Amino acid sequence: METSHHISFAILTFTVLAAGASLLEHTGFFAGAFRTEILARVDAGDVVSVGEAVTARNVDASDKSSAR
Repeated sequence: METSHHISFAILTFTVLAAGASLLEHTGFFAGAFRTEILARVDAGDVVSVGEAVTARNVDASDKSSAR
């Protein structure tokens, strides 16, 4: 008795589409469509060190306790 090797049509379609999209992206047809560039600038004044953050938190906590 033989068993049939049934392949789902949906799986076969997905595999063919994924392979085609991968090939098109590799050849440059979708050049940059799946790539994201992050363009950002950080100024030195925007950077907060750990020490400054801890100091600010301690000052804020002491202000709240002295207000009581």
